[in-house]
Amino acid sequence: MSIPLSDLFLIQTRIVNAVSPKFKRYLYSKINWENRLIALIGSRGTGKTTLLLQHYNEVYNDPEKCLYISADNPLVIQNGIYKTVEEYFKYYGECVIIDEVHKQVNWSIEIKALYDSYPGKKIIISGSSIMKVMNEKGDLSRRLIIYKLPLLSFREYLDFKYGIKHQSVTFDSLLSNHVSIAHNIVKKHSTILGDFNDFREFGNYPFFMDHTKSEYYTLFENILDKIIYEDISKIQSLKEQTTFKLKKLIGYLALSKIPLFNISSLTNEIEVSKDTLYLFFELLKRSEIISVIRTEDASLRRMKNSKILFKSTNTYYALSENWWKHDPDPGNIREAFFADQVGSQEILYTSRIVDFTVKTKNISYEIEVGGKNKTKKQLQGVPNGYIFKDGIEIGYGNVIPLYLVGFLY
Repeated sequence: MSIPLSDLFLIQTRIVNAVSPKFKRYLYSKINWENRLIALIGSRGTGKTTLLLQHYNEVYNDPEKCLYISADNPLVIQNGIYKTVEEYFKYYGECVIIDEVHKQVNWSIEIKALYDSYPGKKIIISGSSIMKVMNEKGDLSRRLIIYKLPLLSFREYLDFKYGIKHQSVTFDSLLSNHVSIAHNIVKKHSTILGDFNDFREFGNYPFFMDHTKSEYYTLFENILDKIIYEDISKIQSLKEQTTFKLKKLIGYLALSKIPLFNISSLTNEIEVSKDTLYLFFELLKRSEIISVIRTEDASLRRMKNSKILFKSTNTYYALSENWWKHDPDPGNIREAFFADQVGSQEILYTSRIVDFTVKTKNISYEIEVGGKNKTKKQLQGVPNGYIFKDGIEIGYGNVIPLYLVGFLY
């Protein structure tokens, strides 16, 4: 049966025409688009499809040079990835972009076959289920270059919302030049602290621009449910009762004040075995719902005294709004923000002295995170100690505004 390429071209044109070229995620310029086989992964809703279509528009802008398809399109499902792309490559094409690749069974086998059969062509794939893509990449591991798109940084949020660009900074340069960096930011954004609060409440995902806060939280919870019931449950074949306990663990983490991993109290609280609890944390971590910040001397299995924080600060607000109708703990919000923004760029540990230890290429730093009235008491006698304070626009000495770590990428 002939594959209707003209229908796929028409679908592609409609989708591409709706994509704005104005705001590009920071990762766009980091990708080596010359690689023959690229995978873009990341949490649902982070803007992977938009990024790929921006690349199409900028480099190709012609369906006879590059074809964008979604693996869950009925036309692609009917014919399969391999046959669809094979038909395209017979007549056209330098490149094919395959979105939602994980939606098809045996996708990695078909991608490998395409890669081997068409050595002169480029293949770009993406998947909103990080777990499925990483689980099933198989023999592609020697061929596939993987890029992970994280949540929006605060810098990107400001760029997207206002169209005002700021340069990203390294953690080392932030510590040494934070006063001048903050001064330049505040000159452009007189409402920087209000924007920072909004970002932590409902700004981690690009769709914040198109929705009210209430709508945003509904979409956010939909994403969470898809991860739990589609990504996690299908990979692990979790029973309904087990899935309920997984959501119970998420609720427990949302309500707890800076939860430290304690195996005995958690197994009692969630009513699961030790092995199941470890599995839950592994699944939540791999699906990018939580970060597990270990102590520096902890083994991979040992999680005692690890901090368990949500990747997105929006999780605390969304669950508090939709589940309990109360305000989340501000300490959780501050530390989760710091851990996500810094942890995506540098090596991060839970410190036994202060809140975190950050290791860059150059040095190790001891970091305390707190509110506007946080004192330096816990940094007495601590070498390379810094305080990141919430609620201040410009710092001094080793006191730095917390929002500045949102400018690392």
